[in-house]
Amino acid sequence: MSAGALANPVARPRLVAAALAVRGDDTQTTANAGLKLYRITNPDPFNAQLAPPFRQVLVQSTVSVPGVVYNVLSVSVRNGTARTFDASSGFAVRVTGQTLSVPVLRGTEQWKPGQVMVFYLLNKKYYALRPITAAGFEFDFNGSRGVAIPGPSGIFLRVRYRPARFASTLDWIVAHGPGSKGHLLGLPDTSIWEMTSAETHVVPL
Repeated sequence: MSAGALANPVARPRLVAAALAVRGDDTQTTANAGLKLYRITNPDPFNAQLAPPFRQVLVQSTVSVPGVVYNVLSVSVRNGTARTFDASSGFAVRVTGQTLSVPVLRGTEQWKPGQVMVFYLLNKKYYALRPITAAGFEFDFNGSRGVAIPGPSGIFLRVRYRPARFASTLDWIVAHGPGSKGHLLGLPDTSIWEMTSAETHVVPL
């Protein structure tokens, strides 16, 4: 599920197999549970529709260097509620093992019902998060917490970072890249997640 080659050809099948072992019916909730995250494992023309451009959030403190080749790890999260959120909602996100949290929304930005946002990081590792079956993008929805695990669909290798073009490149990766083809082939797209109200009933698969 990537655009480039893996230096260790043995490591990739093991990694992908382990990541696929993450059940897509995992629903991430908390005791506060005003909102929850779940992976979309039963895609339909609505919940699996990824139409760029997306609002994008870089979830890391390190500065990317123009011209350097990075691997991209990302998840998409759809606002599956009927509510519009803004900076005053207090949403934050970080990746597992990282102390820094970044705001999901800044200034006048809004996250409207049905809108998809993309959260990503850039580095030189094939898969940057450990453990691969539990680590991911950790969301704090102002008290409600959940983890969106990218899995193999969230991996895209060897992107040369050009600041002026990167947003459109990431839009293409999320909407049309190899990782996005899983549900078209009868496989789960492990990187598509949805935020819903805690009262929404999700049927485990």
